[in-house]
Amino acid sequence: MGSSGYLPHTMKFDDSADIIRSIRSGEQPPMHYKLDIKSFSQMRTILPMNLKVLESTEFCVGGYRWVIQIYPNGNRNDDGEGYISIYLKLCDKLKHGSFINVIFRALVFDQQRDKYLLIQDLREKRFDATNSTWGMSKALPQAVFNAECNGFLVKDRCMFGAEVFIIYTTTPTTAEVSSIPSSRSRKYTWRIEKFSELPDIEYSPEFIIEDYTWKLQVYPRGYDSQKGKRLSLYLGLTGQRQLIAGGKLYAEIELCVKNQLNYEDCSQTRSVAFEYSEEVKYKGVHNFIPIPDLHNPSKGFVMDDVIVLEVCIKRLFLLKTM
Repeated sequence: MGSSGYLPHTMKFDDSADIIRSIRSGEQPPMHYKLDIKSFSQMRTILPMNLKVLESTEFCVGGYRWVIQIYPNGNRNDDGEGYISIYLKLCDKLKHGSFINVIFRALVFDQQRDKYLLIQDLREKRFDATNSTWGMSKALPQAVFNAECNGFLVKDRCMFGAEVFIIYTTTPTTAEVSSIPSSRSRKYTWRIEKFSELPDIEYSPEFIIEDYTWKLQVYPRGYDSQKGKRLSLYLGLTGQRQLIAGGKLYAEIELCVKNQLNYEDCSQTRSVAFEYSEEVKYKGVHNFIPIPDLHNPSKGFVMDDVIVLEVCIKRLFLLKTM
């Protein structure tokens, strides 16, 4: 296991001898990709809800498209609990029989000393039709990363980098994850009359929250495996404004079927977190509320053939290429 420079005694590593770590000056930024994460602790709290990995925007090296995947809470499926896990993923689909041999180097910026910690697996990794992701489950212990004295996480901000050797270098692509501050109400209420006459799927009018256009989507009789069993409710990112260059929007939302008997505690509410992209428009809850409960007058969800649905967007994070 290699190390050099200022690595203090507090940085203890207990992992494979195939992983080496070394120090490089901040005057040599990552050759291919840099990811600046602001409000890291808030971003980290969203991920365990039902997202476990932060996947970057795409960057190109050697004529191929790549992303890096960061598990802030460790990839438990790869024995990475207690570590920051970092992976390289090939976005392009290779034909059977084709392969790419790659050396992947991950970097974490030390903001206090203006240096980069380089983390590299000495073994070449082969990307082919069946193996599109390789990396290091034990890239950096969380205790080392979290200690502000080590400079990796300072004032809730951190920076990661990637270098991919095929061998080929390009101008680095820089991306940023930032929290979108709340500027106005993030709640929308949709009152639907003649609920029993709705088709299998219905959309709300468009509404604007934080300059993004949204729609609610409801399946009154359920969707897919929940058809005939439970109401399904989704929030969609729509409208003309697109996420640019593979950008992504991470949202923590609260979906609600209101109780119209004015018993606030009896409203049916689900808190979830989702990732929106150019490919993914609608996300939500398939098994929201059992249909018998929905139509039970004593529950207060459907009254005089009227239902009231509501969404509240709690937090928004934007991932974009700079």
